[in-house]
Parts: sequence; C-alpha cells; structure tokens
Amino acid sequence: MKALLLFALLAALLAGWLWLRAGRNEARAEAAFPPQGRFVEIDGRRLHLRISGRGPPVVLIHGASGNLRDMSFRLAPMLERRFTVIAPDRPGLGHSPAFAPGGESLREQVALMAAALERLGHARAYLLGQSYGGAVALQWALQRPEQVAGLVLVAAPSNPWEGGLAPLYRLNANPLLGPPLRLLIAAAAPRAVVMDSLAGIFAPQPVSPGYAEHVGLPLSLRRAQQKANALQVAGLKPQIAAMVPRYGGIPVPVVAIHGTADRVVQHDIHSRRLAGQIADLELIELEGEGHMPHQTRTEVVVAALERLHQKVESTHG
Repeated sequence: MKALLLFALLAALLAGWLWLRAGRNEARAEAAFPPQGRFVEIDGRRLHLRISGRGPPVVLIHGASGNLRDMSFRLAPMLERRFTVIAPDRPGLGHSPAFAPGGESLREQVALMAAALERLGHARAYLLGQSYGGAVALQWALQRPEQVAGLVLVAAPSNPWEGGLAPLYRLNANPLLGPPLRLLIAAAAPRAVVMDSLAGIFAPQPVSPGYAEHVGLPLSLRRAQQKANALQVAGLKPQIAAMVPRYGGIPVPVVAIHGTADRVVQHDIHSRRLAGQIADLELIELEGEGHMPHQTRTEVVVAALERLHQKVESTHG
C-alpha cells in the first residue's frame, strides 16, 4: 500500500511539473512569436490574418502544423509587390482559436475565412494553398465558387490515399491518449526532434536558412494547437473523398505545383490525378523537389500565380 501511495504521489508530482513547464513554454512561445496581423471576428469566432501589399487579392492558406508565418517568410514578401496578400492563421492554429470540439472541417474553415474575406471588402480572390491548405482551397472553390478567381495548389492532397494516419497524429487525436501525449510534447519535446521533423518535411532539400527561426515552431507545440491540428488531419481523408466527384465542376483555372520527390504528399496520387479531374488545370512537376516548393522554389510559385492572373484578366477583360 505504501509503495502504491508513493507511486501515486510521484506520478502527481511529475504531472504537476509537466503542467507547469508546458504552460511556461506556451507563454514563452506566444511572447516570442506574437500576432503579425489583425483579428476579424465572425459570429463570435476570431480569425487572425496578416494583410500586406496592393493589387488583386490573394489568400495564402498554410498547411498542417503551421501558421501564417510559413507564408510570410518568402512568399508574401514577393507577392505583395503586385497583389494584396491575405494570410490567415487557419482555425485552431497560430493565433486563431479553435471552435469545433471535434476538429474544424474543411467546410467550417472555408465558411469562416470566406466571411472574413467579405468583411475585408473583397468580392473575389485568388487562393493559394500549400499541403492541407490546398485541400481547403479546393473546398472553397466548390463551396463558394463566386468568391474564387483562380487556384494555385502547392503540394496539395486532393485524392484518397492508401493507409491511415501517421502514428503521432493517430495518438494525438485519440481522446484518451492525446491529452497526456500533448502535455509531454508541450513540456519536454527536444529541439533536436522538432528540427528533425522539420528537416523531413523539407527533404530532400535542406531547410531554408532562417525559416525555423521565422516560422515560430514553438507555437506548434502548444497543446491546443496540437489537438486542433491532429483532429483536422484525422478527418481529412473522408472529406477529400467526398470532394473528388465534384472536381469537374470547378469553374476557375487551376495550377497545381508538385515536387516529384515529395515524401509527405505524393505527386502521382494527388496532383497527377487531379490533372485528369479538372479540365482547366496546369500541372507543374518539379523534378527532385520535396514538399515545400513555396520555400525552396518560391519564384516558380510566384510566376505561376502571375500567369494565372494574366489568364483570368485576358478572359474577363
């Protein structure tokens, strides 16, 4: 009995220490990487977004585990010379609070961001989505086509794939195992492990110099963001499967940019298939590139959006 009580006491002390350490780490992360933009409130839900530049509006939609800083590193500064760049933190990530206990669906994310776009006074915009953000952009084109001038999809999942969730996502989304795992990660995730994970996302290219310092990796380790991200990713596959039969009805031109060496979202399963599902789609395959061409080949992404804009203008001009 004494041994059991001692074990319970030690477990409680460890849990308390982890809780305090996690809270301290989260506070430090938010102080070190504060909001870069402004907040828009829609029906009690707050969306954080960064606005810069002048010209036709383009919405930059970041991927899983990230925040708008991914877009403000290289892409937004290059685009804001010709476009009004709107980069939101997707719900539950960055500085935008989560609002759906089971994870924000693609439809719910689009509804919030579409309402924010209207609040900002823009009737239509180009959408540029990377990775998970590309799936959001596709849903936006299906859900609110009147708001979309054209799509640029970068390493975007668009079709069902074999297999299930990666182990970390599966555990993190579990209602029983998720809370203690998220606490442990928030309190004691080694920086070397975080950097290895980032390197795997960029592979086979190296992580862009300065990216890790800019993007605010500690924000992704916060418990609330871990939960929101895991739940969103866990629900992605069936939502994509439901979108596939509707792709032929997308009424705007699309550019899909994908690296042939992408280990996160395979180009042959997604962008190549999508090229046969959307009539007006330009497929740009980057030989040997990984999952982050908006960082490693930013000039290609910028040029693709500029060509798309010229095409839309010539069609409607």
